[in-house]
Amino acid sequence: MTRPLSRRTEIEAAIAAHNSADNETVLPPSAIRLLAVMFPRDDVCQRRLRELVAEGFDGRTLRHLLRALVDAGFLSTERRGGPVPNIYRLHLPPVRP
Repeated sequence: MTRPLSRRTEIEAAIAAHNSADNETVLPPSAIRLLAVMFPRDDVCQRRLRELVAEGFDGRTLRHLLRALVDAGFLSTERRGGPVPNIYRLHLPPVRP
């Protein structure tokens, strides 16, 4: 029986496939790191942007990466207000908008 791929390996493979198939919207290597941080095991992430910034991401770059991942179909988001963080859902393979 074949062992399942690690989450990071799954993410790397999906990003590589996306980048080789769609040269107009190439995602940077930092997208792999961001998805691995946001989704170490589950397909749902409820973390605030400031928590992700604390993981070593630049705030402005982080917002651009999140938008690019949503546009590429890797993430969907449910915006929340107030003290409740946004909900992000990971899609592997990406869901084409």
